[in-house]
Amino acid sequence: MDQLSALLVGLAMGVLLQRVGASSPALIARNLRLENLSIIKFMATTIAVGTMVVYLAGLWLPMHFDIRPAYVLGVLGGGLVFGVGFAVGGFCPGTCVVGLGEGRKDALFALLGGIFGALVFTLFFDALLAPVVKVMDLGKLTLAGVLHLPALVVAVLLGAVFLTAVAWLPTEPGRKAG
Repeated sequence: MDQLSALLVGLAMGVLLQRVGASSPALIARNLRLENLSIIKFMATTIAVGTMVVYLAGLWLPMHFDIRPAYVLGVLGGGLVFGVGFAVGGFCPGTCVVGLGEGRKDALFALLGGIFGALVFTLFFDALLAPVVKVMDLGKLTLAGVLHLPALVVAVLLGAVFLTAVAWLPTEPGRKAG
């Protein structure tokens, strides 16, 4: 049942990504240049709703969150690799799958590049990366832990902040309403 639920959530997310135009490298570039915020606003809405739903569901359903340690250098290195791949390919992992479903050939190269990168990371992690990644290990941090507040309270507050930003920000900054 867990795999079926994950498949259905993934399909729904793919449909929504396609509807918002997130599989278009040109629209992604416009978002990154802050000329159009539609994808950014969609992702902020998704994060807000997902966060609140998961933590509210946790009141009734048993859930376990596997918090990963905050390896500062690992996050910086991973962000750099992701950012370069994103800039070169014009896709992130989710949008390249949606683009592939639309028949975009460039999305296939982005997906293959991501798979190759994951393979290289897996093969070399223990020998080369693990010692570097663990430098500046901050442990298993959570925003709720840092703020000394219940996780549900932080989830609702974070969701509210994100939804307020989505409502407040224009989709196309600099463009006159009319």
